[in-house]
Amino acid sequence: MKHWMLTLEIFGLFFLFMTAQGQYRIDTEIKNTEHSLTGNLQYDLSMDMNSYIKGDSSVAKRKVVRRRYSPLIVGLYSAVIPGAGQFYTKSYWQGAAFFGAEVLMWVVYAVYEKKGDKETTSFQNYADQHWSVVDYAAWINSNYSGIIGRTISIDANSSLPAWQRVNWSELNSVETQIGNNLNIVTGFTHQLAPHGDQQYYEMVGKYSQFGSGWDDAPTFQAGGFTTNDVIANNGLGNVSPNFLKYRNMRGDANSFYNIANTVSYVILANHIFSALEAAWNAAYLNHKIKLHGDIQSRLLPGNVAEFVPTLNFQYEL
Repeated sequence: MKHWMLTLEIFGLFFLFMTAQGQYRIDTEIKNTEHSLTGNLQYDLSMDMNSYIKGDSSVAKRKVVRRRYSPLIVGLYSAVIPGAGQFYTKSYWQGAAFFGAEVLMWVVYAVYEKKGDKETTSFQNYADQHWSVVDYAAWINSNYSGIIGRTISIDANSSLPAWQRVNWSELNSVETQIGNNLNIVTGFTHQLAPHGDQQYYEMVGKYSQFGSGWDDAPTFQAGGFTTNDVIANNGLGNVSPNFLKYRNMRGDANSFYNIANTVSYVILANHIFSALEAAWNAAYLNHKIKLHGDIQSRLLPGNVAEFVPTLNFQYEL
């Protein structure tokens, strides 16, 4: 989720920079007939090369009106980057609030995602050090070969990693055969996923079926890990301290990821609420408040022109 949201915001920033427009436009219904500079920068830059002369009362006149906002466009701005639509309509406090919340939540998301990644690396390393598929397969051979009439082949080369010494297809076939045996209750409910898969690291610390693979399983109680331990405690199993420690490590990692995942939904909600607020505010400004700015001019004695800027407010119900 984080990848497409970040991509959307990056493209959104580019889009906003490319499409940003000024807040004012010139009333094209007023045409001037003679150029005249007023000294007012906004006015002079917006003039065409004509000026408007009307009797004694006006040397130059130009109406400047505030542009109307498109609620759809403003809403899209804030949907891409929370607060952008609010800044566009000059609602700076609201824009700062939405954008600040966005930045804060991305920081929180990154912190907990990093914590989850760190804890995941820790528990995976712990499993590779303390859980062995060779021990698991050897335990199966010792306890079930007489029942199913077959064993799992184990490479005698101890210099190889444990996961390279066992034929995985053969192991999964035996697990299925044990689980389907109707003569006994075995507690075998899963086939071990390939080493390195997310499911592999979940299974070895979640299901008591795999309890025999932990290096402290033979010694954590008298008699070691037995077939009865797999189905003890109503199927929860009777497992070793390393199994339990590993399970807690996985739980910590999942807690961090759950927090990050929750924050990602809050980030999405911030986009939605910011877009709705920006669109509503744009519609409000369009229909409730109108601002008209004029530069009025008049002739003073001595044929001197005076320019008086005016701003008119109009409120509509």
